[in-house]
Amino acid sequence: MSGYSFRITRVARRPAAAGAVLLLFGMLAAPGAAQEVSEHDYFGDLPVVLSVSRLAQRLDEVPGAVTVIDAETIRRSGAREVAELLRLVPGFVVTQRNGGSTVAGYHAALDVYGARMQVYVDGRSVYSSFYLGDTHRGLAAVELADIQRIEVLRGSNSAAFGSNAFLGVVNIVTRAAADTHGVSASVTLGDKGIDDNFVRYGWGNEAADMRLSVSRRSTSGYESAYDDSHRSQMQFRGDFRVGPADDVSIKLGVARESFGEGVPRFDCNIATGVRGVCDTNKERTDSWRNGYARFDWSRTLSETSMLKVAGGVDQELYTSNFLAEQFPNAFPGGRIFAFADFGGKALRQNLEIQRTDVWSADLRSVVGAEILREQVRSPSLFSTDASISARQSRVFGGIEWKPAADWIINTGGMWEDHSMAGRTFAPRLAVNYHLLPEHTLRAVSTQSFRMPSIYMFRGLATLQANATPPALAALLGFPKALPQAAGTGNVKPESVIANEIGYLGELRNLGLKLDVRAFSERMNRRHYSRSLDIINLPGPDIHGFEYQFDWKPFDATRVVFAEAQIREEAGRNDNNNAEHFEAPHRTGSVALYQKLPGRFDLSLIAYYATPYQWAGMAQVLDGARQLDARLAYAFRVGATRGELAFMAQSLSGSHMEYYRTQLSGRRAFTSLRLDF
Repeated sequence: MSGYSFRITRVARRPAAAGAVLLLFGMLAAPGAAQEVSEHDYFGDLPVVLSVSRLAQRLDEVPGAVTVIDAETIRRSGAREVAELLRLVPGFVVTQRNGGSTVAGYHAALDVYGARMQVYVDGRSVYSSFYLGDTHRGLAAVELADIQRIEVLRGSNSAAFGSNAFLGVVNIVTRAAADTHGVSASVTLGDKGIDDNFVRYGWGNEAADMRLSVSRRSTSGYESAYDDSHRSQMQFRGDFRVGPADDVSIKLGVARESFGEGVPRFDCNIATGVRGVCDTNKERTDSWRNGYARFDWSRTLSETSMLKVAGGVDQELYTSNFLAEQFPNAFPGGRIFAFADFGGKALRQNLEIQRTDVWSADLRSVVGAEILREQVRSPSLFSTDASISARQSRVFGGIEWKPAADWIINTGGMWEDHSMAGRTFAPRLAVNYHLLPEHTLRAVSTQSFRMPSIYMFRGLATLQANATPPALAALLGFPKALPQAAGTGNVKPESVIANEIGYLGELRNLGLKLDVRAFSERMNRRHYSRSLDIINLPGPDIHGFEYQFDWKPFDATRVVFAEAQIREEAGRNDNNNAEHFEAPHRTGSVALYQKLPGRFDLSLIAYYATPYQWAGMAQVLDGARQLDARLAYAFRVGATRGELAFMAQSLSGSHMEYYRTQLSGRRAFTSLRLDF
């Protein structure tokens, strides 16, 4: 964690109103032939997506707005990690808290760790159980070269994926092991300490396909901050055909990252009532380690039924400790000090079963259940050496029904029982209507939840402070314990009721695809910090419009424009000031992908955002403007294919990132990729 003072300030939030109970209905019909989904379906003109209802559905039949980022777009973007790609998705706000922490949030910058969305990598949730909840570390723990596509659901989805799928779902699907045979290697070098290396080896036979990926990523971060970042990771995927009706996939991975945190000493008012110098968020090197194992087993029960069982274990270890100090001007040589430690361990385990049935050409269903267990140990944050655990049970179901040729109704929900938070039910009802074969209207109403972390329930921390010389210690009554956190366990889950209407269309004669969405998100019981505890307060309400245009005027030219216009109404009286807004009024991107003669390829991408502030902080950031350019050359030498690319970022100049004093300036890097 970063940011420390003698009294910890925690970013808190509010959950939403009780949701309307939506109808869950079923229908039995004579079983029909199953509709097979081929690999082509995932990448056709109207792709099939998996991350909305747990059913494979065409984009114009899903109960929500989805942006699909395919492997080609990932390569041509020049991005070094997934969070950067989310700038291409309408409504996402992306910033770098420091050189080692790129954070993404949907619609509003409500927290510093991206904890109000759910992120999956091949079905494995990377949502951290530690501290206040976190997705930004897990979001970075996947190599872009291994990704086949990213499905981004723009909206809430607890109905299908449970609590924490609160304001969006990012579903990262890596390439099948069979598609990565051979050796692939790349190196990237550039400004500000950029030094990335990647190598992948894939092999297999008729019974199994496997791949092993190893990578390292480094940067020196901002010139004004102590924030060097070094990440190394290794990932394995094995896809096994164990029988004519059975497939098993195993994923294993380890990651380690070290990164600079803290700020230089600063002037402050301290406990003595006089001015002094503080070093209470000392510049230091923190570390994060992660290891996981996951299995997926699927069995074809019949032509119309599929059973899937999946589960895994995920562990992380966070290290962050330092000696916090204050130096009062009135006591030359005097010092107030305390040892601060934000470190700890988190363990997540889950087991899930899911069954999908095709009852007829017009009716499909999915039902399932999941058991999760979270365990956290941090003597400093909980004032105990013992581990604290929470258990969660889930039961979910969904139905896709086509009552008429042009109508699709999706309904379903998820019931959850949390050992600390109690029970919740997240329903959804969606209706899609095909005005014409290539023009679809959509209306969706749903409720979602975000569970408090174990720390929010049980956080109990004190700081053992002392002072020198003895006269200063006696004046302040040191040594003594300073309370830092005292969770009462009364905090409730955040809630949001989300409604939307949307249009998805294609004008083939113009080569144009359109995606337009109007939405309203009413939050309640948002988590806030108050008197060492986490409490619930109202709001905010967020509403607005999103639109995305994908235009191919020529075979070699593609232009993608994505923008969101958002208005936020704060739920707290003391935050209802026009100067305090966590949702920028406008965010967007414009991307030009142009294939040039002679195997050259050009990308120009511009991002922009109007002023906003992160996580309710007092600092309002000026509007951001960023222009990136990438020029690549593809080549072949015998059987070896390669690409040499040059990337220049922030050609438009510097802009603020997270803090007003933190400027993201120009940087450039060169990449070479070889496939053997």
